[in-house]
Formats: sequence, C-alpha cells, structure tokens
Amino acid sequence: MEKQEFSVGESSTKTKKSECTEEKFVWPWVGLVANIPTVADDSGRRVGRSGSTLRDELIQKGFNPTRVIPIWNFKGHSGFVLVEFAKGFKGFENAMNFERSYRSDGHGKKDWEKGARLRDDKPYGWVCREDDYKRSGIVGQKVKKKRDLKSLSQLQEEEERKMFHLVKNMSQSIDMKILSKQELEHKVDETSRVLESVELHNYQLNEKYKQEVEKTQANLRDQYQQIMIGHEKSMTDLETERQKLENRARQIYINEAEMEKSRLEIEMNQKAMLEQNEANMEAMKLAEKHQKEKEKLHEKLMEMEAKLNETQELELEIEKLKGSTNVMKHMADGDVELMEKMAKTQMELEAREAALHDKIMSLTQKERMANDEFQEARKEMIQFWNENEDLVSGEQIRVKRMGHLDTKPFVVAVKKKLRGGSRAKAELKAMELCSFWEGQIGNVHWYPFRVDESDGIAKNVVDNNDEKLVKLTDAYGEQLYNEVVRAKMEIVEYNPSGGYVVSELWNFEKNRKATLEEATDVMLKIRKKVVTMKNKRKRH
Repeated sequence: MEKQEFSVGESSTKTKKSECTEEKFVWPWVGLVANIPTVADDSGRRVGRSGSTLRDELIQKGFNPTRVIPIWNFKGHSGFVLVEFAKGFKGFENAMNFERSYRSDGHGKKDWEKGARLRDDKPYGWVCREDDYKRSGIVGQKVKKKRDLKSLSQLQEEEERKMFHLVKNMSQSIDMKILSKQELEHKVDETSRVLESVELHNYQLNEKYKQEVEKTQANLRDQYQQIMIGHEKSMTDLETERQKLENRARQIYINEAEMEKSRLEIEMNQKAMLEQNEANMEAMKLAEKHQKEKEKLHEKLMEMEAKLNETQELELEIEKLKGSTNVMKHMADGDVELMEKMAKTQMELEAREAALHDKIMSLTQKERMANDEFQEARKEMIQFWNENEDLVSGEQIRVKRMGHLDTKPFVVAVKKKLRGGSRAKAELKAMELCSFWEGQIGNVHWYPFRVDESDGIAKNVVDNNDEKLVKLTDAYGEQLYNEVVRAKMEIVEYNPSGGYVVSELWNFEKNRKATLEEATDVMLKIRKKVVTMKNKRKRH
C-alpha cells in the first residue's frame, strides 16, 4: 500500500508550516455552492433544483461527488448546497478540481465575499475550510454536522500510523506462520521416522513368516515320505507272511484240523491285507490333502507378499496367518512337541499383532492431527489472501473460487446469439442465464458424468448424452459448454455434498492446487516488500 500525499495546488505552499499555522480543511472533504437560483411556490416557500440533479451535472464535469445536499432554512431553500466527496486522495483531488473550476471562472470564494453588488446570478463554489466550519447560521451548522477540521499533515500522519500498524501486524502474523510451519515440518519428520520403523518391522515379520512356512513345508514333506516308507514296509511284511502261509498250507495234506487252521489264518491274513489297503488309501488321501494345503499355503504366501507394504491390510494378513496355523495344528494332531511349538508361535503372533496394532493406531492419530493442522493453516492463509488482495494481486499464488462461473463467456455467447439486439438486453439475458446455471451446478442431484475404465483406471468423464448439456451446446456453443463443465467438475471434486463454491489456494502458473510451502514463500516475499517500503519512508 503506497503512502498517500495530498496537494492543494495553488493554495498550498512548498515550505512546511507548523501545525498551528497550516491550513485546515473540513474533513471528510466537502464543498459549498452558493447562489443557487430559487423561486417561491404557491405557499411562499422558496424551492430550488434537487440535489440529485446538481450531482449529475457535477459528475458530467468530472468532479465525481458522492452526494449533493441542499441546505434548507425556515424560508425554504437557502440557495446553498453541500457537495460531499470521497474520503481518500482521489476525493481530495476531485474537490480541488471542483474549487479551481469555479475560481478560474471568477466564481470562487473570494469572488463571493466581495459583496452582493459585485455578484452575478451564477453559482459560486469552493472547498470548505476552517472559516466555513466556524460560520454561524444554518450553513455553518450543516458544514459542522458529523465533520471535523484536519490539516493535510494530520491526515498523512494518520495514514502513516495505520500503515505502520498494518505492517507490524502482518510481520507478527508471518512470524507465527513460520513457527507453525517449522513445527509442522518437525511433526512430518517424526511421522516419517515412525513409518520407516513400521516398514522395517513389517519386513522383519515377513521374513520370519517365510521362514516358518518353509519350515512347515519341510515338515510336511518329511511326514509324507515317512508315511510312504511305512506303507511300503507294511506291504512287504504282509507279502512275506502270505508266502509263509501258502508254503505251510502245501505241507498240510492230511490233518483236517491243521488245514482248517491254515484256512482261517489265510482268511485272517487276507482280511488284514484288505484293512492295510484301506489304511494305505487313507494315507494317500491324507497325503493328497497335505499337498493341497501346501499349495493353498503357497498361494496365501504369494498374496501376503503382494499386500505386506499396505499397513491398512495387516489385520487381514494376520487372520490368514492364524488360519494357516490352524491347518498346521490339524496336520500335527497327536504330535505333542509340534503342537506345543505351534501354540508358542500362536502366542508370539498375537503379541506382535497387538503391538503392531498399537503402533498403527498411534501413527494414524498423529497423521490425522498433522493433517488437521495443515488444513487449518490453509484456511488461515486463504483468509489472509482475501483480506489483502491489493498486496497479492500480482502473485501467481492466489485464491480461486472452485465451482464459480465466469460471466464473460455468457455475455459473449448471448451477444452472438442475439445479433442486432441492444447491449443492455444482452447483458441482462447473460446474467439470467449465468444465474440459472449457477443453480444447476449447485444441484447435487444433477451429475452429468459417467465412470470410464477403458484404460484400466476408473475416472469421471462428461456424459455426452446429458440432456441439459446437449441443449446448452446447441443453444450457445462449445465455449459456454466448456465453462459449465469446468465449474461442475470443480464442485464435484471439492464440495460434492454441499454443492456450493469453496475457496482454495491455487497456483495459476501451473494450474493446480498450491502447496503450503508455495503460499508461505509468497507471504515471506510480501513481508520483505512491506519492510522495504517502511525503511524507505524512515530514510525520507
């Protein structure tokens, strides 16, 4: 913000005066026009031209008054009017141009004060000063009402004091933002270290699980080989016994009792062979079941290796590990040593699961807190940008209203459609059309998009068959269609449930959401600029 300097033109002096002798003006700036023509109405009361008519005449002359107020007394219109101007530098410049215009035409304040016999019937005008403020009568009362006397140096001091406080407050705010940024960076570093620790622990747990599965698979292979060896040995023993019984039967030729005994022994041997065959079949089925369980374990291992880097699915993986442990427990039925080992492994897994779950919960809470602080910082920066638009107007990082419609394409499209029509009519129609589509964009029930997965990634694309968009394109063309689609896409992305426009820090150079670091750099740049301006004023 630049320092305002006030110049009074011919009435100012180049040398500095002390405050007690410096010319004082009525502030806010006000001019006085005298000798306004008046006539008597039927009741004898004096009337004159209205303030709005005089204001329009002064505006046409380029003086830009904010209001013109006729002064009335008990007789009616007094012939005087007050001309109010804006408070700032531009208002003072307009007021002095107003005074110079009357003075150059021989109708200034000095010309008015020469006396009634030297005046003509034209209006006289000037800017009110201390003598006008202290004037008696109805004119002096109206001039003093809600106004004060101030010199130009006093006004400049007030502006400098306001600028000093503004710069000071902004500097303190920037310092606080820098501290907050440093704290957030510290928290981010701490969160990164925790994540690295969790990742290392996941890797170690994965390696331990691989070792346990490989060991279990080796035990299954040993058990299967032992079953096959025992089966072959049993078959060999039974075959040897069968041959012995057959040889003995050949030797028994007379004794019927011996023959019957031999027959019974042969039948028992055959029955034992049948039972052994059934046992062999069960063993083969059990071996096949173990093979299938091994294949399932291998598939589960491959699935876990693909998901171990995602901590969100850790609980599911542990449940699968528990299921695998139950399968091994079933296979180890009757083996006391293996069952005790499996129970110990189960307890260790449960302990690790609880510890890892606590770490994940703590990490999630810290991440949520850090994210909340980042969002709060963005809200404060957006508020700062909105309150200091003059300071950030030239920066690439500015506030963008997501979902807001630009009225320019509407005006262009309507003018193109209404060829030969008046400009005012086209602009009115454009405003009505823009207002209608703002309502459609905020309507959460209107969703002119569809999901496209042609490239393997689900994304929202415009539904070219949407009835409202088709009518809009046919009526007003592609440019207006693109503007409506852009605004609707921003609403769907940034506020799908509310449907109203939201503010966001935006990098207009790269056409994307601005990062917190980029916004902070801009704030530091603004602070440096303000400090430089302050130092220049001190040197002068």
